[in-house]
Amino acid sequence: MFFSFRSKLFAISVALLAVFVLGVGIYLHQTLKGWTESRVQADLKSRTQLIVNALDDGGASGASAAEFVQSLGGVNDPRVTLIAADGSVLADTHLSQAKLDDAENHAGRPEFRAAVDDELGLSQRYSTSVDAEMLYVAMPTADDEAVVRVALALSDVDEALAHLRLLLLIGVFLGLGAAIFMSSVASRLMSKTLNDVLARTRTEQAQVTEKSVEHGSLREITKELEETLELLASQRNRFRAVLDGMSEGVVATDEELTIILSNRAVGRLLQSELDDEAGSLRDWLPDDKVEALVNSEEASVEFDVTTSARRHIRVRATRRPDSSGFILVFHDVTAIRQLETMRRDFVANVSHELRTPVTIIQANAETLLDGAIEAPEHARPFTEGIHRHSERLSRLIADLLDLSRIEAREMDFDSDSLRLATVLDQVVVDMVSDTEDAEVQIDNQIDGDLKVWADGDALEQVLINLLGNAIKYGGSAVTVEVDARQRGEMVLVEVKDNGPGVAPEHRERVFERFYRIDEGRSSKMGGTGLGLSIVKHMVSSMGGEVGYRAGADGGSIFWFTLSSG
Repeated sequence: MFFSFRSKLFAISVALLAVFVLGVGIYLHQTLKGWTESRVQADLKSRTQLIVNALDDGGASGASAAEFVQSLGGVNDPRVTLIAADGSVLADTHLSQAKLDDAENHAGRPEFRAAVDDELGLSQRYSTSVDAEMLYVAMPTADDEAVVRVALALSDVDEALAHLRLLLLIGVFLGLGAAIFMSSVASRLMSKTLNDVLARTRTEQAQVTEKSVEHGSLREITKELEETLELLASQRNRFRAVLDGMSEGVVATDEELTIILSNRAVGRLLQSELDDEAGSLRDWLPDDKVEALVNSEEASVEFDVTTSARRHIRVRATRRPDSSGFILVFHDVTAIRQLETMRRDFVANVSHELRTPVTIIQANAETLLDGAIEAPEHARPFTEGIHRHSERLSRLIADLLDLSRIEAREMDFDSDSLRLATVLDQVVVDMVSDTEDAEVQIDNQIDGDLKVWADGDALEQVLINLLGNAIKYGGSAVTVEVDARQRGEMVLVEVKDNGPGVAPEHRERVFERFYRIDEGRSSKMGGTGLGLSIVKHMVSSMGGEVGYRAGADGGSIFWFTLSSG
């Protein structure tokens, strides 16, 4: 037999209400049960504490304490028991004297043991003495000679819970009855409304059927429109994905320079949180740059963005095909401009470094050709000058070639496990034999067992450059200390000298190519200005770092790290 729509709706509503009411009833029952049990425990604790306080305040002990406890209540009151320290029962409100004499020792009761240990004894179990499930609370007296235990039969709690359950069931049934009544009324109203709607729908469907011949193509037109809209949405999403995937920023504006389209790269390049499509172009670019862009058929401008990291941005603007606005493309040319600056500085530095020795060599050669070669007392100094500056040119060219090979990754590094102290000893021997200064002292303080993972030739070149730098600028009596220690997976090597040190304004640039603190002094000593730069690149190629810090007692400390071998 099939049910009517109204009957189905009514049955579903009643089922949902019944499930809801049942769930609420179970929840309320569990909550009330937990609350009742917690209140019972709290009441027993309070009663026990009152009895203990009464015994302590009255100074009762022994027989008098037992008499006091025995007089506290009858069989319908909570059971009160006085237990001696050895576990024997002294008094019990629910036991006669005859049963009290036969009561077993309570020393093994868990609540008694907890009370003896100066803790609150709390236990629930079946009592054979009174033949009931009991909840016990025990506390020691102040003199610790006895334990007061108060117990309540859980049947009392069950009776209270049964009463609460009865009240809850009555409330549930009353609520369910009211809900069923309201559901019946609602289903009747809803059924009537739906029947009216269904009747109107059938009437309209009949009218549409009559005109289906005239309007048979409407469905096809609707379908074509939906397909066209889906195609347009798909193309729009692809276009947006392409725009957002570009590293260059793209912005489209109308004739009033209001932004109508932009991609995410624009905000990233301009280091701003501007919306993708909002505001005016003048909010994004300086006014003079905007004027330069819009007043030309095809123009580009550059400007700096200094919100956080400095960037150099190039913007190229072209008019839209419909001449109703502009298309702007933003390029980050920071790296290009930095490379151009580095190239200009490099060319200028190399030209400067080459000019002095070439000029001196040319001047000395011309002087010799003009007749000084015929005078031995003049010819030798000019010839020595040519030789000295040609050696400087040779060193400069060699350093430039080494630096170029390192930067181009054309120099091969064959790393191996090397004893650092042994490599340093060999470098010291070579440098001491080459130097003419007897006052130079190089102190090797490196542990002989300390090893590093490095290319032997490159490590020697790093040490030669650092030691040579320390000797050149260390003063008249040069003392150089070389020390190393383990630092995690790396080895830290420090080259310390007793020279004048490096002023704070120069410390961040000492590893740049051709950078000299004292131009005249460096040139006089024959330096090329590339030694520390070569050190930095070699150590970096071997996976380490370099740095500088001032010594605690003056002088300089140049350090580098290499992987432990």
